[in-house]
Amino acid sequence: MLDPRVRRPADKEDLISKLAGDSSEAGFSSMRDLFVFAAALGKAESRHVPFTEAYGDAIRLELFQRDGTHELLINVIAVLEHPGDPEILREDRVAERIEIFEGYVNGGLELIQAHLNSHRLVREDDALNMLVQRRISARKSEQEVNLAQFADDLGL
Repeated sequence: MLDPRVRRPADKEDLISKLAGDSSEAGFSSMRDLFVFAAALGKAESRHVPFTEAYGDAIRLELFQRDGTHELLINVIAVLEHPGDPEILREDRVAERIEIFEGYVNGGLELIQAHLNSHRLVREDDALNMLVQRRISARKSEQEVNLAQFADDLGL
């Protein structure tokens, strides 16, 4: 694959334009940044949604590679999808890594759209902050140990 690219899901184009467009109200400085956020959210929520219909020009992978953390996220997601397959990182499997990433971008965009729809009366940037805070709070509560339940389980 000479010029690998990340496709844009056609059914999410309005959302993508709204959040990463040229408007001063766009919450993300670039489509690339929106996609990285959406993929991370999609992965965190186990929301992988493949798509077949793309819209507009795809984003060159090179743009994600300019920021090492963006390319790292693409690779980490691929490794997490194929935990026993280190070969997923081979250069000849870049298209497969991109496809995995695209599915999590699409799933994350679905989650963002649903959240924005349920918080229509809130500014979009505030709604996105609420979404992030909800995920952080959920993660913290997952890590907390219920000592009372632990004591009950031990018969104390």
